[in-house]
Amino acid sequence: TIPLKRKLKKYLVLENKMATIMLMHKNPDTRCSIKTLLEKNGYDVTEVESFEDFLEKIEQQQFDLALVDGLMPRMKILETLKEKNIKSVFFISEDVDEDELKLYENVIGFIEEPQEINEFLEKIKGMLDKK
Repeated sequence: TIPLKRKLKKYLVLENKMATIMLMHKNPDTRCSIKTLLEKNGYDVTEVESFEDFLEKIEQQQFDLALVDGLMPRMKILETLKEKNIKSVFFISEDVDEDELKLYENVIGFIEEPQEINEFLEKIKGMLDKK
């Protein structure tokens, strides 16, 4: 018989397996940490390092959610995500203007950095559940 904890872990991985997330962050260490965390929780994560990389990957794959560093070149990214109808969540710091980002209908949330791990995962799940 399989222990309940193991069954639940398998169920959670299967439940999230279809969710594909594009992760754009300027800091490679942060990107790697977030990717590892999300993958360990059953998400399919594609890292993006630059705007050129973003344009290439957005044409190759469908994404359910884009996690974007608010300090990356936003305007072209926002327009492209809107055209592709991809829900977007921005990592924000004090240097990012939330009000500007709220003007885009596909921006469905914000995540302040740094973030506690369980709270971060709950926010991601909640964002994916938004219609």
